[in-house]
Amino acid sequence: MVSGFNEAYALDSSYRTAHNGSSFMPLARSIMTPQVIEEPIYGDGPETVLELGDLKITAFPVRHDPVRPAYGYRFDYLGRSVVISGDTARTPTLVDAAKGADLLVHEAEANHIVAKVAEVAAQVGRRRVARIMNDIQDYLTSATQAAEAANRAEVGLLVLTHLAPPPPSKLAEDIFTRGVGEIRPEAWLFGSDGMLITLPATSNTIEVDEL
Repeated sequence: MVSGFNEAYALDSSYRTAHNGSSFMPLARSIMTPQVIEEPIYGDGPETVLELGDLKITAFPVRHDPVRPAYGYRFDYLGRSVVISGDTARTPTLVDAAKGADLLVHEAEANHIVAKVAEVAAQVGRRRVARIMNDIQDYLTSATQAAEAANRAEVGLLVLTHLAPPPPSKLAEDIFTRGVGEIRPEAWLFGSDGMLITLPATSNTIEVDEL
């Protein structure tokens, strides 16, 4: 996969180097290098995949069958930490890896909406749509489950992303997150394009801005 990305972007990288010069945009910096790690089982803990100065990145297994292996990632830097769930069903390995993190970016699916879509699709004879809508509930996490995971991990802020189905309005957002407020009354929000979250190294604050 990494080799395929390198091949796909080879021309683009060469154009940027030609335009900006190799001293500013060295071509070697554009080449991604794969790093193979041993496939874990779901009970395995995080594995360090990169340590560079004060930066430490760990990968941990998540559940997204039939995709195996599937990973989430934790980034620790200067006393602050960010965890990204990746696509996953509810799994304790994520909670363990996210313990005490400042920020948890977690995918979320509105299973109650998806289930309704599946029901209606079946009623009108759209069997393929109905099957897909039923299947995806097995390998994604609901918004309420993400809130529960954030609470158990005692993270500072939960950001819901990779929303399925994406809510097109404030009313749809309220329906999407039905029950989340009872589980986690505050310190959560929807991620959006242009959102900038800053974790200053010298404090415990979390700053959220829209670009």
